[in-house]
Amino acid sequence: MAENIGRNEPCPCGSGKKYKKCCGAKEAVSITQVIENEMDDLQKKLLHFALDHYEEEIYQGLDEYEEYFEIEDEERQFYEFVYTVWFSLFNELEAGGTILENFISSEAGRIKRTKLKQILQSWTDARAIAGEILEVENNKLIVVDGFSSERFEAIVTNAQRSFDVGSFFMGILLPFNEKYVFFPAPFELPDLPVYHAIDYIKQKSLIADYESPQEFLTEFFMEIMVDLTKIGGMVEIDNMEWQLPVYKEVAELFKRRMESLGELPPTVDVGIILWFQFCQKKPKRIKKPNLYAASLHYLMTLFNDLVSPMTQKEIAKLYGVPVGSLSSTYIEMDDELEEDIKRIIELSYEEDELDNHHTLPINPLQGPMPTEQAMHEALAEIQGHNFESVEEINDFLNKKLMNQSPKKAARTNKERAQQLVYDAMDVQGPKRYKLAEEAISINPNCVDAYVILFENSTSLQEALMLSEKAMKIGEKELGKAFFVENKGHFWGLLETRPYMRAKAQYADALYQLGKLPEAIQQYEEILVLNTNDNLGARYILFALYLDKAELFKAEKLLKQYEEETAYGLYNKVLLELLKNGLSTKAARILKEAKKQNPNVIPFLTGKKRLPKHMPEFHSWGDVNEAIIYVDAHLHLWKQIEGLQEWLVKH
Repeated sequence: MAENIGRNEPCPCGSGKKYKKCCGAKEAVSITQVIENEMDDLQKKLLHFALDHYEEEIYQGLDEYEEYFEIEDEERQFYEFVYTVWFSLFNELEAGGTILENFISSEAGRIKRTKLKQILQSWTDARAIAGEILEVENNKLIVVDGFSSERFEAIVTNAQRSFDVGSFFMGILLPFNEKYVFFPAPFELPDLPVYHAIDYIKQKSLIADYESPQEFLTEFFMEIMVDLTKIGGMVEIDNMEWQLPVYKEVAELFKRRMESLGELPPTVDVGIILWFQFCQKKPKRIKKPNLYAASLHYLMTLFNDLVSPMTQKEIAKLYGVPVGSLSSTYIEMDDELEEDIKRIIELSYEEDELDNHHTLPINPLQGPMPTEQAMHEALAEIQGHNFESVEEINDFLNKKLMNQSPKKAARTNKERAQQLVYDAMDVQGPKRYKLAEEAISINPNCVDAYVILFENSTSLQEALMLSEKAMKIGEKELGKAFFVENKGHFWGLLETRPYMRAKAQYADALYQLGKLPEAIQQYEEILVLNTNDNLGARYILFALYLDKAELFKAEKLLKQYEEETAYGLYNKVLLELLKNGLSTKAARILKEAKKQNPNVIPFLTGKKRLPKHMPEFHSWGDVNEAIIYVDAHLHLWKQIEGLQEWLVKH
């Protein structure tokens, strides 16, 4: 830096004139430049203030990030610096307030320039930002916020490097008159496509159940900054051992289409992995690569909530293939990859299976499972790793889903409430309901907390009120557009599950109160929203149709969900008996049903009495399955004259 020269001293240029009448007269330093320099000094003072007064709090928080960051030693100083800035601006201290607010209280009285004091006080409106660099002129940048599309003019004090137009960046902006100043300099990732980075943050915020990606960015600025250095493709198509060139062609086509839609590379890679496994399991002579790429794309939209939802018709048009061919090829692929999909998404609980037409409604209102929490994290977790082979990815997924790592402490009221709900699902008795009530006190919109309190209702009217309230909250949280876009496969999207549980409870309360038409409407809507019917609504709906003598609808429902279980087969018998009496056809169907589960007959004939408490578990063909079935349908069987003798005879 040049030495300061007095205005009355000789000019260093050698002219013999005083500095103020020579070169000094040519320099016109604007007040803006003065304030910029003073702001740079204020930033430095803030950091010194933070470390002088709150070093213990800062490093205690930083230590908690150590395992997460896994940064190299040479990068540590940089991350410590950024963390100190972020912590000082946005984290509230135990005693209240932030480090920045305490610094303003300490420093504002010492600042003589009114404008500078106002600027310092405006720093409480600091904002985290992620977006694109649009223009660069010296140390001035024009940037656009990736979430709000707002444009900002910001300066970088003491800029020692250049920035690239079109690059993705993250940073923290401090108000500066009508403009902003970066603190510290923007963190730039020129090789990361802007839409990939923004979509990644948006998807992570949805998984974390945040109301806005901006709030999520502010809360998890450091984690996101580290994550974004790692996201990208995990496997290279060229490095995979494809049995035929056309298999590789399908993978490349699928990848190009997904990337053109802005899907994240790790999500695309999951599809490529599944396609690779399909090719190994079922080698085929493929004449239309577009058809298989389209079918893989549709498969991903159904089981992976990180993929933008699209209809078969939309995907068929995108790839230029017939809808009918796409549908049949998708079914073939889905059947072959069923176990692989389950390993990626979840490993247990029959009611959570992706193609689960054989789930019995033992407890269709069951709350979140440990695997449901894991589903929020499994695919997101693999995005932070650089795998070199399919085998490494599979090993990671198996370890991740089988051995859950400790969860980070909840940071928002919404997160804290949801964690209390998960805790409540692990216990029984008063503690369960106390945790649910505590969750509601923290977040009145916690749908699953009302779902739990439904179980402890003292009357059917109270149960109806609680479930209706939870359902309406869920509807509002999801939004009308969500229902239109995702109709048909709701349960596969994790954010819908609290709402679906509440809706099932509401339907059950209506049923118990004798409001059958209203209950029927709710169960029908459940099936429209989720045709896979993971909650078992079809079983209760079938009984309701028979209660209302709507035999045509009951028959249509049986055909839609045809299955070789006690429910499927004995309901065929029941429907035939109600339609045509003690017919030969009914006797033939009964013979098939008895082969599947002979334990049903003694309960229907009265030789065995139903227990007071329903079993919690069952297996196909066992006595528990028989008990659950008969308990729900015995009143319908009793309507048939001469049933006892006919059952004994056949």
